[in-house]
Amino acid sequence: MTSVAAIVVETIILVLICAGALTGNVMLFVLIAKTPALQTKGNVFILNLAVADLLVAVANMPITIVTVIADGWILGKDVCLTSGFFTLLTFVASCMALTMISVNRYHAICHWTAYHHKYTNRRCAVYIGIVWGITIGLSLPPFFGWAKFDFDEGQSYCFAEWNLSKSYTLFMIAACLFGPIIVMSYCYIKIYKFKKESRIRVQAAAGDSSSSELHVVTTARELVSTAADRSDRKLTRTIMTLIVVFALCWSPFAIIMILQVFFDVQVPRWADLGSLVLGYMNSFCNVFVYNATNKTIRQGYRTLLGCKPNRIDVGSFQTTTS
Repeated sequence: MTSVAAIVVETIILVLICAGALTGNVMLFVLIAKTPALQTKGNVFILNLAVADLLVAVANMPITIVTVIADGWILGKDVCLTSGFFTLLTFVASCMALTMISVNRYHAICHWTAYHHKYTNRRCAVYIGIVWGITIGLSLPPFFGWAKFDFDEGQSYCFAEWNLSKSYTLFMIAACLFGPIIVMSYCYIKIYKFKKESRIRVQAAAGDSSSSELHVVTTARELVSTAADRSDRKLTRTIMTLIVVFALCWSPFAIIMILQVFFDVQVPRWADLGSLVLGYMNSFCNVFVYNATNKTIRQGYRTLLGCKPNRIDVGSFQTTTS
């Protein structure tokens, strides 16, 4: 039995995270819909991540809140199966969304000349559809006997019972942890190398006093590439921060799961539930990442919240208008 004080504290924390994640991510959709400058292909994939965060706030956290208050599962077997599926689905969706965002940045920066051909509106919709198809496919096996969904008393929610199938656990670790890490690492290593080589070529061409017309054309192309790179820098910084925050929020959950499944370690309830709450916190933290790494988004949030611009913002606006 959990003490009344613990139940109250856990409920308050979960309610605050749920409300913040729901409000912040809905506002992101409204903001991008109202701001033409933010309606880019890259932000389409950011919104795809926000969809996963909204599902966490709408489908996962409310049920966990009810379970914490009731100090046990009271919603029946069918709801447990559905809840377990959506909990696994949203976790996998976040991993896949971050991976797709990294692939998009790789193409936008390293293959910028063909980017608009590869990422038309229709193709973006297809890419997102493929990502969700993979996500659903990875989340379905417990319905067919490869592990199963059941209530986890330590974390007060229904999820895949990893102990019942170590093979499925290993498969999910490979598909949803190491696989995305390898893809994202590859993308950002290639981006780093491309930026470094572009700077070297621009400096070499600009420093050659006997440049021919071919050198001038090459320099112009490289400068265009550099300009495109600068325009993508904010979004790349946002994505890198999202990846780091995701890793920090979900690492304790993954570590505890591995310790329980492969080493039979008994984890205290406060650590078990705390790792889940920290994972839920990721859906709220992403809102702060959007605000901290993009000035346009930050100002848009302030406008939606009815905050008046400060003096610096007013000056910047007047300068731009002039």
